[in-house]
Amino acid sequence: MYRLLLIDNEPIIVDGLYDLFLELDSLELDVLKAYSATEALARLSAHKIDIVIADIQMPGMSGLELQQLIKEQWPFCKTIFLTGYNDFSYVQTAMRHGGLDYVLKTEGDERILEAFHNAIAGLQEEWEKEQLMEEARQELHLAKPLLQKEYLLSLLSGERLHNEGIQFRFAELGISLSTALPVLLVVGRVDEWPGDYSFADRELLLFAIHNISQEYFSTYSIATLSYDRTKFIWLIQPKEVDDGNGPAFVQRIHETLDSVQSASRSVLHIPVSFVTHGSFCSWSELPSVFNRLTRLLGRGLGLGRESLLTDIPASEKPSAALKSAGSTGDNANIANIASQRRTIPLLESYLEGGDAREFASLCSGMLQSAAHDPFLYTEMYYNIATMILSYLNRVEATQDLLERQDFDGLMRIDDHPDWEAAAHYFENVAAQLFVKRHDEREEKSHSIITRLNQYIKEHLHDDLSLTKLSDVVNLNASYLSRLYKQTAGYGLAEYIAERRVDKAAALLRETSLKIHEVARQVGLEQGYFIKMFKKYTHTTPQEYRELKLYD
Repeated sequence: MYRLLLIDNEPIIVDGLYDLFLELDSLELDVLKAYSATEALARLSAHKIDIVIADIQMPGMSGLELQQLIKEQWPFCKTIFLTGYNDFSYVQTAMRHGGLDYVLKTEGDERILEAFHNAIAGLQEEWEKEQLMEEARQELHLAKPLLQKEYLLSLLSGERLHNEGIQFRFAELGISLSTALPVLLVVGRVDEWPGDYSFADRELLLFAIHNISQEYFSTYSIATLSYDRTKFIWLIQPKEVDDGNGPAFVQRIHETLDSVQSASRSVLHIPVSFVTHGSFCSWSELPSVFNRLTRLLGRGLGLGRESLLTDIPASEKPSAALKSAGSTGDNANIANIASQRRTIPLLESYLEGGDAREFASLCSGMLQSAAHDPFLYTEMYYNIATMILSYLNRVEATQDLLERQDFDGLMRIDDHPDWEAAAHYFENVAAQLFVKRHDEREEKSHSIITRLNQYIKEHLHDDLSLTKLSDVVNLNASYLSRLYKQTAGYGLAEYIAERRVDKAAALLRETSLKIHEVARQVGLEQGYFIKMFKKYTHTTPQEYRELKLYD
């Protein structure tokens, strides 16, 4: 939406321009009026202004002086000067101070609209300037490590593994991993920091450890991130599909970790510990593997310093693993439970956001993954049911909704013979809630439109600018404009114009008010009123009155 401010000490000019711009339905446009420089300054302080059309000479402050204040407050604002004099010195000064254009007051509406559309084009061009894009790219570059960290942590917690587009997001964030290949997960820890190291020193050393890993694993694809102040994570893959991901490849990585550990000790004087998975895992297994590795690293062995541990998958022989350290099979269910618990908030966000597809997919996946263990399945079922019940209480479900859906079944797990039936039941419950929220939004939107329409009918002679109307219903002006058109099916300006014509037609039929008095009753300047009335009725106000006299 664009916001236009009209400034002139002659009300007839401001009002005429105001009516002219109300006719523009090709843009989302909010038009404000000011009859003095003082009033203009108040408007500029209260609202973001995109374009100003101002008289170049006004009592108390010239348009040129006003323009300097405009530029200080709204640097991108475009100024169009109105002048009654074709004086080159004024024009030259205006252009030198950043005025976009000037229009002689005698040139008419077409010239003013031409200058206005040039201003719009100028705004769009500036917004698209390479400098702004470059600044955005620079900021993104600086923020990229943090964005990479947040995204990878969300994958490790299971929050995004049910979403599509992970590979696209990897490319966007510069993460050189492929979801088409399995991944080897390494969790590391700085065992001890020297006492006099500041937070900044520690961050720098963690960065140095990552650099060492990049050098030692230069033939692999690797993503690194730090978390929890002393811990870090590496995700490692072969760069090519045919590089292999079997035991020999994993063994080479494990041996390389010993070199990284030695380098950290000798070069950085920092003792570090590592725990890694005994084999590559699929992306869907990442959350449970991550949980097992962090638990194993916390438990450790021996002195708890410079550990180098391996978590062997439960499918392999116990003798080949750190079974004696209790690192794997016993913890699988615990890790799975922890991972699934963290997924409940994501499921709730889909419920609150009305995302039916994502809700159904994630809910089904959670129940299916727990179906092999009766105790885990029971916990998972009631976690989901309790979350939905809590949501029902927050939205104050109506009796009508409760009658349309059997919500009592939420707490009856035995009503659903298998996980698929339970998932289908939860999906139906969510669908009912989505329908209810949609109906409530529609009802609220129509209520706002009804209230606004009533206000317009009762205040046709008053200020009906978008800014004023947005205050009436306590909504952002731009949002109100879109909401009105989406809900009503036509624009707000169109509705106001039609109501004004309707009222004017009634006054012409039923009263003896003069044309200019009728115009004032509907809040318009006489010249524009005649023009608009003819547009909608195909007759002038006088012709309309004369025709009705003979009906």
